Amino acid sequence: MLKIAIKFGLILAFSLTLFFLIMHFLNLSQNYNLRLFNGVIHLSVIYFAMKAGLASGVISGENYVNSVFLGMLSGFIGVAIFAFFQMLFLNFDTVFMAQIKEATRIGEYLNPYTASLFILVEGVAVSLIGSYIVARVIEMNMSDTAQ
Repeated sequence: MLKIAIKFGLILAFSLTLFFLIMHFLNLSQNYNLRLFNGVIHLSVIYFAMKAGLASGVISGENYVNSVFLGMLSGFIGVAIFAFFQMLFLNFDTVFMAQIKEATRIGEYLNPYTASLFILVEGVAVSLIGSYIVARVIEMNMSDTAQ
């Protein structure tokens, strides 16, 4: 299970980082609504991690707790790496950090470390909720195909 979680965690980290960098270089990183696409990327990677776990026999469709754990672990690994990248990025791009401070209500309390912590917490929440939902959807699809 750990190998699958690491593989898909790295895919998640790479995907989130690539998406952020593309948006940043297109001068769209100030549009905070683009975080919705982070959720789509996140849930897609969790889905494929769970499908890989099912295909390899590491998890079973009946025990969704293991599926949720695999999704959580994959998500946590990916989000932790992405949050660390963001911490480094915001330390070096002080102009972008100043724009974030200016655009948010809690800007005076933000620094690269607290901003990265927010990213980590948000990502862990998405991993938990998303893993549960994806596991239930996979379980439901398996029961429909079994009939």
